[in-house]
Amino acid sequence: MTDSVFRAYKNLGELVIDAVLLPAWSPDGKSLGFLTGPADRREGWRVDLETGKKAALFDIVRLRAAIKQATGMTPPGEGVPFAQFGFAGVNTIAFAVDADQVTLDLDSYEARKVPPPSAIDTYMGLSEQARRQPRPFKRSMPLVDQIDAYEVTSPDGEWLLSIQNRNIALRSTCDGRPVVITSDGTPEVEWTIDWLNPLLAMLGMAAPVTNWSPQSDKIAVYKVDNRGVAQVPQPHYLKRYDEVVLRYAAKAGGRLETYTLYVIDVARQAPVEIQLGDTRDTYPVFAGWLPDGSGLVIFQMSRDCRRVDVHLADPASGRTRHLFTEEGKTFVRIHHDIYYGRKTGLTLTPDGQSLLWLSERDGFRHIYRYDLQGKLLGQITSGPWPVDAVTQVIGDQVYFTAHSDPERPYDLHLCRAPLAGGETKQLTAAPGRHTVMIAPNGKVFLDTHSAPEQPPVTELRTLGGACLNEAVSCADISPLKAVGFTPPEEFCVKAADGTTDLWGVMFKPHDFDPAKKYPVIEYIYGGPQIAVVNHAFTTGDPFSGAAARLAQLGCIAVILDARGTPERSKAFHDTVYLDWAGALVADHAAAIRQLAERYPFIDGSRVGITGHSWGGYSSARCLLEAPDVYKAAVSSAPGYDPYASVLYECYLGLPQQNPGAYRAANVIPLAPKLERALMIACGTSDHSTWTDAMKLSEALIRAGKEHDFVVLPGQPHGWDSVHDEYYQRKLVAFFRRHLDF
Repeated sequence: MTDSVFRAYKNLGELVIDAVLLPAWSPDGKSLGFLTGPADRREGWRVDLETGKKAALFDIVRLRAAIKQATGMTPPGEGVPFAQFGFAGVNTIAFAVDADQVTLDLDSYEARKVPPPSAIDTYMGLSEQARRQPRPFKRSMPLVDQIDAYEVTSPDGEWLLSIQNRNIALRSTCDGRPVVITSDGTPEVEWTIDWLNPLLAMLGMAAPVTNWSPQSDKIAVYKVDNRGVAQVPQPHYLKRYDEVVLRYAAKAGGRLETYTLYVIDVARQAPVEIQLGDTRDTYPVFAGWLPDGSGLVIFQMSRDCRRVDVHLADPASGRTRHLFTEEGKTFVRIHHDIYYGRKTGLTLTPDGQSLLWLSERDGFRHIYRYDLQGKLLGQITSGPWPVDAVTQVIGDQVYFTAHSDPERPYDLHLCRAPLAGGETKQLTAAPGRHTVMIAPNGKVFLDTHSAPEQPPVTELRTLGGACLNEAVSCADISPLKAVGFTPPEEFCVKAADGTTDLWGVMFKPHDFDPAKKYPVIEYIYGGPQIAVVNHAFTTGDPFSGAAARLAQLGCIAVILDARGTPERSKAFHDTVYLDWAGALVADHAAAIRQLAERYPFIDGSRVGITGHSWGGYSSARCLLEAPDVYKAAVSSAPGYDPYASVLYECYLGLPQQNPGAYRAANVIPLAPKLERALMIACGTSDHSTWTDAMKLSEALIRAGKEHDFVVLPGQPHGWDSVHDEYYQRKLVAFFRRHLDF
């Protein structure tokens, strides 16, 4: 039974129905529609946005009859036979049933099948749908393989923007034909654009951005010069002939790729360079267009992340005007936010007259307002809690998410404050993490909230915070309970300093018995760029979802955010500055000791630890430095060597300046300290960490230390399902063998 539940938890999100509400907003701004229920018994609902009253959207019998009459086919299931829909009019909806596109009049229940384009037009890309549908392309990203992206549609819908053969390309929606508008892109010097990575967005590490000007006549783009940047081999062994690809991977203290910003006028197609001078050893980022397209805001961060300059650029001439500078004794922003996520913390107000800037200058991240001359107009928020992100500016109010309850520092709420400064009002109420969607009418918002032990509930609230409907939708966890479920438990312990609170979540087996003694497996990440504990209900996120699954093996699984991670005070995060592992092992080991003392069902003599990527670093380091706590570790896709990546620089500075910090952060010299069981797992095509895994294995061999090494042929930093299942079997067998369960 235990193994079957472990397998079922691989698809944890499928065991929670209606965890996320997908709203369809009516065009008159008066209501929203949505679907609930399992696929074969869906129901449709409409909510009045003024009163909050909820009523059935469909007569399901009439709906299904209308669909059958329009398509000639009996719809599948017993309920609403489609998963999503949109309003095509005030009382008309559009949806798809299998391959058929259908519209339905909600008054008359007259359904109409939309004629599909001809097969030849679709095949040749000549149908309107084919011309306007964004197509995939490959986009380069720093340090990793090329990733799939989709063309970016211009605001007027006439063009789609992409990268083709390392050049900027546009495709017209009039005839579907592409136009390549730069011609000098090469593997060494390539053109690129910003793009939103869905995975990073899900993790809160990416912000929406569009390169298009509001008038659709210009695009902001980058030219990236990789010449001189270190290259690492990525071997591919599985074809008849071996292949080795060289990937650019900037090293700590080594040559950094150089970004130059340009604006391309769509009509003239002549790139205009944004005049920022020598941009080597800086990260220049396009941050947004003025509403009238007359200027663009530029964010430029120094290589050590301790200085940011904000500029306003003229797209016609490329001339820039400096607005303001933010400097700090430690990092002002971090690499991951800028390198990947484009989370600059810079927001233009809708009137284009001022900038909202996130700064931790007073010890917590708060919102500051500047005019377009660079003058500080005032601090909008303040207090012993951090702002998460600006959501929207409506009228004279700024709406933002924040950890606004100091007593529960990881809860996330929607708040608002006057642009001119004044009292901050928290608009969401229940404990836990709140995800909000402000309605297009700007009067109400949907608030979906949950806590580790509380499944998601969606409420409808006014922008003043009043609750119009406290149960628009409630998640159904009956499939999860049928598989087996014990609610997780939040906990708070003290850091190794004896005073700082650390928060985490404990997951228990589905058949938990408090009279038993259970081994513990800690799922760790430890990277300083994100807080990984999900203080919402877990439905399969990469970190807490993995911990929840581990518990089903018959153990207690623990996940914790220690000092050196974000979402708390600046001082809490700064623990990692120039001291990468200073609090890492001490805090995590201290937490395990306290939990073993607090809970009689925890067996403190049987503790394992595992993690992926920087979690691979952290799990190995904890095993090496706290063998009195940890008895076994599984370290997957591990980055052990701080010299190997530029991503360490904003925390440790350059190795030329702070060699001691890099020596202290390096795990490989610690190999002789191994006393307990260690398993390393890595993909042979993971050019980011394969070398690190090999180096630690070699150091362990030279030190005479036994260890396991799981090789995943052809796998990059993330693994496909077949190899992941193989890895999971190895992990389970390893922990059962060494933790005796």
